[in-house]
Amino acid sequence: MYIFVFSMMIFFSGCKFDEIKSVTTTGELTIVVDENVEPLMKAEIAEFERLNPEAKVKIKVAPTKVAKDDLINGETKFIVVTRNFDDEEKAVLEKNKTEVKEYPIAVDGIGFIVNPKNPVKKVTSDDLKNIFTGKFTKWTEIKSDQDKSQDEEAGKFFKGSIDKIKLFIQRKNSSTYDYVLDSILKKTEYSNTAVVCSTSAQVLYNVRNIENAIGIINMNWLTTGNADTIDSTVKTLKVSRIGDNGRQYDFAEFHQGLIYNASYPYRRTIYVFSTEQDMKLSSGFITFLLHNEGQKVVLKNSLVPVSQPVRTIQIN
Repeated sequence: MYIFVFSMMIFFSGCKFDEIKSVTTTGELTIVVDENVEPLMKAEIAEFERLNPEAKVKIKVAPTKVAKDDLINGETKFIVVTRNFDDEEKAVLEKNKTEVKEYPIAVDGIGFIVNPKNPVKKVTSDDLKNIFTGKFTKWTEIKSDQDKSQDEEAGKFFKGSIDKIKLFIQRKNSSTYDYVLDSILKKTEYSNTAVVCSTSAQVLYNVRNIENAIGIINMNWLTTGNADTIDSTVKTLKVSRIGDNGRQYDFAEFHQGLIYNASYPYRRTIYVFSTEQDMKLSSGFITFLLHNEGQKVVLKNSLVPVSQPVRTIQIN
């Protein structure tokens, strides 16, 4: 097993955060945040307000599509989401002559969780596709060429009705719903037996309490707020991606270090999009997110910083 220890080189050019004009660190700001990144943004806001007592940042939580629609329609000037604008959305922005500034702030991962009692530890991307499209309806249908002991343990554990796979997915308009649909299901629809959850917290609750459950979650909701440590009340599956050419890649743990070096295959960028053009509190908050203090919050929450140098130390 490998443990990755992150450290950040604390240097950057230009003015320091504490030298930014007071106009960018005072007043009130309301932002629309994708539900998937709510824990990170709450932590970021808490630290920003601690450093800037005269600033107040409020959040409205919404699915990615709703957040983008709010920005496009001018109902907000600041959103945090996990997907860039598609061609149709860009066309609307261009038609409305809306200038949008884009700021990548972190890299998140998409994981697959089961109940801690579940003996299944490893799945391929093909297994995941078969599970979430409903081709596999029983846990004992998953066969591992690399780990026969997993098959044996699953055969002993899953007896009778408990062998039935119970699926928990996020709602439509969620960026996670769309990501899995595109990247793993290859546009094949989710099984009609899947239970649609309105929040990530509901996915976690169900998987914690149902022995034959499986759910989709992102790293941001699994973090405990302590770097390199995730929620142990559920179990994350190791995943091996099978490419379109049939090549099978190594099984990778859902881990901050493996998201960083892309060994874990399912990762995505968290973006800030802003239509604000003037120097206001939004400018100060964006500067904070992109520089040392804000990126340290990213790191602490088991995500991957994008605008500060990071090094990993591998320990056997």
